[in-house]
Amino acid sequence: MIKVHCFVSCVCELIKRTPGVDHRPFYFGVWDADFSVDSRFVLSYHSPHTRHDQFREWYRLLYGVRIEPWYDHDQPKEANIRQLVSLVENRPADRQVMVMLDLYRLPERENKFHQNPFPHYVLLESTDDPEQWFMSDPDFRWEGTLPKDRILDSVRSPAAAGGFWFDGLDIRHTPAETVAAYFAQCMKPDTNPFTDALRQIFRAHAGARAVQPLDQLPGAFREIPVMAIRKYAYEHAFAWLLEDQGLTAEGDPWFETICEDIDRLVKTYTQIQYRALKLAMSGNPSIIASVEQLLDEQDEREFAIKAQLLALFRDWQQHPPSGIDAGAEQGTLAGVLP
Repeated sequence: MIKVHCFVSCVCELIKRTPGVDHRPFYFGVWDADFSVDSRFVLSYHSPHTRHDQFREWYRLLYGVRIEPWYDHDQPKEANIRQLVSLVENRPADRQVMVMLDLYRLPERENKFHQNPFPHYVLLESTDDPEQWFMSDPDFRWEGTLPKDRILDSVRSPAAAGGFWFDGLDIRHTPAETVAAYFAQCMKPDTNPFTDALRQIFRAHAGARAVQPLDQLPGAFREIPVMAIRKYAYEHAFAWLLEDQGLTAEGDPWFETICEDIDRLVKTYTQIQYRALKLAMSGNPSIIASVEQLLDEQDEREFAIKAQLLALFRDWQQHPPSGIDAGAEQGTLAGVLP
C-alpha cells in the first residue's frame, strides 16, 4: 500500500496487523491533511503547533484506541528524552511508542526528499542489546536496529518535538456510521486547500502584487513533494469503497483510470515546482501565466476526482457494508453524521 503520511502510517501499522479490521478508511483524512503557510508565505508540512488532534480523535472513534501524547512541549528537550527512554525500555508488549525525530541526522536512512531538517515519526522498541534500539518506519517501509545514542541525537534536533503512545489491546471493528461521519468530515468537495495555498504563495512571490522577493519562491515551494504524495490517499479510499461492496478494485479499468488521474495530480505539483524554480532563475514573466494555468488545471482535476469519490461513497452508503460492523454503537455520533 502507498505510504503518504508518517503519523498516519505509524498508527495504521497496528490496525493492519489486526485481523478483520481495515486501516484504509483512516486515510480519508490525508488528502487534505493540515499544513502551514507562515507569515513569509513559506509552505511547510509540519509546524511547531501541529498536534494531530483531529487524527487522534477519529482514530479513537474508528478503532476504539486512544493515542496519548507523552511529549511535553513545556518541558526541556532532555526531560522529554528521559521520558522517551523510560517508555521504550519499559514498554509492554502491546504498546506502541512513537516519536518524532530528524531523519536528516540519520544519514544511513533513506531520505528521498533530501530535506534538512526532516521531522518524521517512527516507532521504537528496545532490544536485548542496551545500546541498540529497534526502529520501525512504516511510512518508508523500513525497519532495523540502530544505535540508541544515534536515535536520541536525532530526537534532540530542534526541528523534532513530538511523541505519542497507544495500546493495541481493544481494537474494534469500525461501525459504518462512524466511517460515514469521518468521510463527511474529511471531504471538501468545493475547495482544494493545498492548491489554494500554492496559488496564494505563488502570487505573494510573483506578479504585480508580489510582497515577497521572487528569488525566495523556490524555498517557499521546497516542501511540495512531501505534501503532494498525500493525494495518493485517494487511491486507498476508492479501493476500500469498491471492495467493501464486494467489487474488484485492482485491475478494474475504471479504478485504474482513476489511479492514473491521481498520479497525474501528484506529478503535476512537481511540474509546478519546477516551473516556479525556472521563473525564479530566469525572471521571465511569461512563465507566470503557465504556472497559473497548471494551478487551475489542478483544481479541475482534483474536483473531478472528489466528485467521483463522492458518488462512489453514496453508492457504498446504499449497499450493506461487508467489512465493518454496520450495527455497532448506533447513535454514538449524533450530531456528527452528515
